[in-house]
Amino acid sequence: MSKSDWYKLDNAAKIIPSTATGADTRVFRMVCELREDVDPEILQNALDRTMPAFPYLNSYLRKGVFWYYLESTTQRALVEEEHLPALEALYIPDRKNLLFRVFWYRRRISVEMYHALADGTGGFVFLRHLVGEYLTEKYGLDRTLLTQDIASLEEKQTDAFRKFYRDAREVTSRNWLRELHPVRACQLKGQKDPDLRLHLTEGTVSVREMLQLAHEKHVTIGILTASIYIEAVIRMMDHRDLRRPVVIGVPVNLRQFFPSATMRNFYGVINVRYLPEHYDGTLESIIQEVSDSFEEQLSREKIFYTMNSYAALEHNWGIKMVPLVIKDRFISLFSSRRGGSVTTSLSNVGKVELPQEYAPYVEKFCGYMSCKTVFVCILTYGDQMVFGFVSAFLRHSLERNFFRRLTELGIHVEIGSNDYDREEN
Repeated sequence: MSKSDWYKLDNAAKIIPSTATGADTRVFRMVCELREDVDPEILQNALDRTMPAFPYLNSYLRKGVFWYYLESTTQRALVEEEHLPALEALYIPDRKNLLFRVFWYRRRISVEMYHALADGTGGFVFLRHLVGEYLTEKYGLDRTLLTQDIASLEEKQTDAFRKFYRDAREVTSRNWLRELHPVRACQLKGQKDPDLRLHLTEGTVSVREMLQLAHEKHVTIGILTASIYIEAVIRMMDHRDLRRPVVIGVPVNLRQFFPSATMRNFYGVINVRYLPEHYDGTLESIIQEVSDSFEEQLSREKIFYTMNSYAALEHNWGIKMVPLVIKDRFISLFSSRRGGSVTTSLSNVGKVELPQEYAPYVEKFCGYMSCKTVFVCILTYGDQMVFGFVSAFLRHSLERNFFRRLTELGIHVEIGSNDYDREEN
């Protein structure tokens, strides 16, 4: 096989296949909701024109002796009307299939992608280009609007972890292993879906209203949202379950700290902690502690450590030379233990920027991530901020608490779901 026929996985992606279990397929979904119904024929044309700009996505996941890798394919990516459960598995061992899919349903264009290919930021680069191609053909827009993505193919496919890795004694794979045994956090409980199906709930709010509330509390929207989310967790837990800290896992886009245009994985995860014993029934009793936790976790030193801890896996010969079958078992075990250190996860994917000419045709964007318990993604476009909840539980107490609290604070919320809550309201 020639060198151009395969790609190494980036350092964060190396552990993805080993950690996909049960309902957590390690698949994420990015959605663009238009103002008119989707034309599937035009969408297929748009996908055909988009793929040459992202050749890295045209690949299968294969098992090597020591690591997984991606093998190129000429298989054509096809648009389908949505017919599968949300976030269904994309990687099936020993099966040659693409690791992303493109769906349409009414006014929605959805891209689902296996996390070994890209992170949420990278996935949105692809979706944005696809939507641009679609709008250009359907409405006869200027094709030069598509040139806003000026990154080269080489930049898009760069393993940024490897590029920015610096050998440092204090950042080793041994430290990375110790990080897998942190303090145990308060855990969400409930009846899991017996069919391993994930339940999606979508709440849309006004950015202006959220900004006004954040200004009143003298914090950023990110800190405000995390604080309300923690309060929602506390309100749903039994008192005896709150003896441990509530810990929110927050993915951080490392492109904010290191200059990179890669669309592959380039993120770290920080853990925002709050001790429930400090809660006095007010949001203010949470906000300051959460603010301090964010400040500490987002220090330059901590971010550098997070970036290097992923890259250290590849640079440690003891780990590199262990056969993949053994790596899979150990990584799966460590991941399971580490899961006990986080209560739930919240990812602020950020603000979607589009050319002004697209505005009359695009309503909003939203995102979702598969999980073992509950995961919420936040996306902003124009004045629409969308909270995309994914839950492995049959009942949705956390989501209900979160949106009720927003309403109590004066925020108008529009809610949609792919199922119904089986509890009485």
